[in-house]
Amino acid sequence: MTKPLLICDCDEVLLHFAGPFRTYLDEAHALELNFESFALSGNIRRKADGGLIARGEVSGLVDGFFANAMEGQPVVDGAVDALATLSGHYEIVILTNIRDTYRDRRRAQIAALGMPFPVYVNDGPKGPAVTTLMREHSRDAAVFIDDLPPHHSSVKRDAPHVHRLHMVADPELRPLIPAADDAHARIDIWSEALPYLLRQAAP
Repeated sequence: MTKPLLICDCDEVLLHFAGPFRTYLDEAHALELNFESFALSGNIRRKADGGLIARGEVSGLVDGFFANAMEGQPVVDGAVDALATLSGHYEIVILTNIRDTYRDRRRAQIAALGMPFPVYVNDGPKGPAVTTLMREHSRDAAVFIDDLPPHHSSVKRDAPHVHRLHMVADPELRPLIPAADDAHARIDIWSEALPYLLRQAAP
């Protein structure tokens, strides 16, 4: 029997992002990140005078992080063991919103941590990419895992038959992100997500 596809996000699902990004901003740019809301824009200030960084500068800072500091991202507790178990029940692929120029580094990054799975990069909503992955892998059944509610809405719109699990790995961010309305479930801890995902894979 053909395994279903498990389409898994990377940042704040497999790897922590917020903490390492905060450290990068502090050390490389003398900036301070404090999450008063779930957004980067409006939460990054200059340490020198407390002034907010303009919205247009944020994408450059994020890109600088991936260019210079992404290898410092720690793995989320339980992710490696959970995916190792799930690989017996799913074909696992990683779908991450980073620039294509960082794809090979991201693949090597997660492989070195014990997650040697194919990496696909995306820009924007993930629904179209999920549809493409299912077609390319000749799958009718799939589970999608992501931390951002808009991606669940996008997948629901473009591939409504895909099961959607909302997961936010960072304990600081969890209270700031309501459970995605368009996800089937919200589980933030891999040890709890594992039995749930095994049930979804059962024929």
